[in-house]
Amino acid sequence: MLRFFSFLAVMLFSFASSPFAQEATSDKATIQAGYGTVTIGDTQWQRFSFRPDIPIGPVGIGLDLELFLDNTGKISKEGWDFSNRNQTIDTILRKIYYVRYGKPQDPVYLRVGALDAVTLGYGLIMDGYRNTLNYPGDKKLGVVFGLENVGTFGLGIQGMVNSLGDFKNKGAVVGGRVSARPFKPSGFPLFDRMTIGATFVRDVNQYAGLKDSDNDGYPDFEDGFPNDSKLWLDTDHDGLTDYTRAAPGDTAFVDPDADGNNLTDYWWTDGTNKGFNHPKRAVLINVKNDRNGVSVYGFDAGIPLLEGPLHLDLYGQYAKIYSGGWGIAVPGFQATAGGFRGRIEYRHFAGRFRPNYFDNLYENVRVALIGGQIFTKLMTLPDVTLNGVYGLARYNFSNFFSAQATYQTMSGGKKYQDLTGKVEILNGILSHIPKISVAEAYFYNTYVDSEHKVIDITANTLYGTRIGIALSPSLSIVWDTRYTFTPKDPTGTTGFVRHRFVGIETVMAMR
Repeated sequence: MLRFFSFLAVMLFSFASSPFAQEATSDKATIQAGYGTVTIGDTQWQRFSFRPDIPIGPVGIGLDLELFLDNTGKISKEGWDFSNRNQTIDTILRKIYYVRYGKPQDPVYLRVGALDAVTLGYGLIMDGYRNTLNYPGDKKLGVVFGLENVGTFGLGIQGMVNSLGDFKNKGAVVGGRVSARPFKPSGFPLFDRMTIGATFVRDVNQYAGLKDSDNDGYPDFEDGFPNDSKLWLDTDHDGLTDYTRAAPGDTAFVDPDADGNNLTDYWWTDGTNKGFNHPKRAVLINVKNDRNGVSVYGFDAGIPLLEGPLHLDLYGQYAKIYSGGWGIAVPGFQATAGGFRGRIEYRHFAGRFRPNYFDNLYENVRVALIGGQIFTKLMTLPDVTLNGVYGLARYNFSNFFSAQATYQTMSGGKKYQDLTGKVEILNGILSHIPKISVAEAYFYNTYVDSEHKVIDITANTLYGTRIGIALSPSLSIVWDTRYTFTPKDPTGTTGFVRHRFVGIETVMAMR
């Protein structure tokens, strides 16, 4: 146990977790204009951006107006496509970075747009979820809201939707939590302060995480025409569609040799069946029709043991994946004192279960194409019984730096570790370092099995940095570099493919 806490202490000074900007906290309006390059998929784009942040009393508005130039110097339709209803909606939604009312701990809080860190309850189900993992290439308009101390029993209500745009593919991640203090004053202060809660989160359609550029239901990886919603099947990949959807006998756009065997195909009918005389490529998935959802629900209870400069809570939580396994974290202790916050829990899992199922990497592991097969996150969970410990330590030292680390070790039918870390240098130090305006680093590695070290690359690894160079008090160049990884085969035994995102942006701040 001593080694565990020593390891956490070391990690406090090593890595950082969040490369994504939070909403402006200043009471003054700001405008950021930028030019730089971003990598989206395998393509390098020139990106012009215009980011006003406008606070109006308790209301805050952040817009994100952008133009992309392709490699020929022409303005791309990316973010400015009004060709159909779905593209028009997407175009409008991409312009909103966030709109908020209040702040997370206020009696009433609402945020629409980019969600940078959403946690429900004590986090056994959803902890640090973000919909900005692939920003700006993939922008999601999410919603999170909270109500505190409502009514006699001090009701607390939280809710979230990861992406309003996902509803077009009949899928979205939706979740909520209700908490209450059910015991009225009875002379037992400990129970008078007890809070109990219930949490439910559902990914309505995990397949909605597959990229479908033209919104025709067929993901880009199997769509021969990913930018044409009327066409999709191209068996021999020659750029000619096998058939159109206008009419079965319409051959105006039909490939005369759809299977590429150098023999002309023909349309036939025997009175009951119609089709071409060639085998067509098998359809793997249609994200609008072949839905695959997952639900996780749970309960928690907490009691403050100490209140004052040192605040200490005792809590426990339970979670269950529907048609999967379950887990408990009890007892758990959470302490806050000044700029320090710490947590430690004993955990027990049984069956196909994963804590923090909806975490900061969820958008990348929600569903993946590995070796030509589709795997959802739930499909990758082993059926095992595990016991172990989870800990978190976070420290903000005045205006100089902030650091955080989490570590989990579980063993039993399988053994694995989780490690995340963050460090951010703040203005108290940056103001004394010439030319450096931003300095952040972050590292995530989860579900690392016994065959790997906790710092080895896995399918659940994310790391990167944000470094800003100040050219003047209002002008900076910011390098944002991050890496994610996907296995070359379902087991990952043949290694991983590294995906690199690089953003280089010149930012002008005007007040």
